[in-house]
Amino acid sequence: MLKAAVWGASGMAGGEVLRILAGHPEIELAAAVSRGKAAQPVWTVHPHLRGDFPEAVFAAPADALALNVDVAFLALPHKASWPVIKEYRKRGVRVADLSADVRLRDMAMYKEWYGQDHPAPELMEEAVYGLPELYREELRGASLSSGVGCNAACAILGLWPLAKAGLITDARLELRVGSSEAGAAPTQGGHHPYRDRTMRVYEPFRHRHLAEVVQECGLSEFVLTMTMTAAPMVRGAQMLAQVRLSRKVKEPELWKTYRAVMGKQPFWTLSPARPPHLRLPDPRLVLGSNRALVGFSLHEDGERLLVVSAIDNLMKGAAGTAVQCANLMLGLPETSGLAMKPIYPA
Repeated sequence: MLKAAVWGASGMAGGEVLRILAGHPEIELAAAVSRGKAAQPVWTVHPHLRGDFPEAVFAAPADALALNVDVAFLALPHKASWPVIKEYRKRGVRVADLSADVRLRDMAMYKEWYGQDHPAPELMEEAVYGLPELYREELRGASLSSGVGCNAACAILGLWPLAKAGLITDARLELRVGSSEAGAAPTQGGHHPYRDRTMRVYEPFRHRHLAEVVQECGLSEFVLTMTMTAAPMVRGAQMLAQVRLSRKVKEPELWKTYRAVMGKQPFWTLSPARPPHLRLPDPRLVLGSNRALVGFSLHEDGERLLVVSAIDNLMKGAAGTAVQCANLMLGLPETSGLAMKPIYPA
């Protein structure tokens, strides 16, 4: 069995990595790292994992770094990952990051979106963007995969086939997201009691995950907007993209465009045309899984298109994709440990 250290293991995304590793056939947990919870039993934070890790306790960072591991998962806050990445890379340990620290490749773009120069630009050059659906071959044997923004992953998986075909003139994206996207630490705006049963718009035009959509879809920021809406759910992200196409198309061409790119992807699925209530995906259809669903509806004028995509933000938008990347980097079957089915109804 390969050994893994999971940093930020007391958080939601870190907890999902633990849940996946509990059933992974080839990677086992060596350390669940948490500075604030060190020496406490893992199950006190993640009670649903008590049967899987009955004796495990959270490790302090220094203790975790003293262990020999094959891969490290870093579910850490922005700007906290890069020093840990550097330490592991000195030792030749592969790293699957979940943070924003090495998502962007362009230094000027990083400064524009994150407000400062990157403190370790060499890591940005080394990292492969951590979305296997786009970078499967690059990830095989790679040493460092970046995190993906959950909203970015949802948007890219919905739009990338169109962008690749040169069909997007402009797109207005609305992301409807659950409260788990705000993380485990409560805030006035993100704490679930204040978000429950609301539809609150908290970013009208320019969420920072839009930078990844610009980067990966090869589109100008000036033809995209990303509106963020807090939705009354705990898990899940749904993108609605109003797309103006570069030319008139007919629906069969769009089906061919999506199928040509998505092919037989293990986790990236096109919704059926019928029945109508399943054509545009609901996040509830993927909860608890590493799956992404995409559907679309073409306006009768042939120039306007609604694209809808749905993921579990903690899985395909974070932990599931990180494990998928780690599998590829370690030479394991891409789907190892990720066979869990969605929970429905939820």
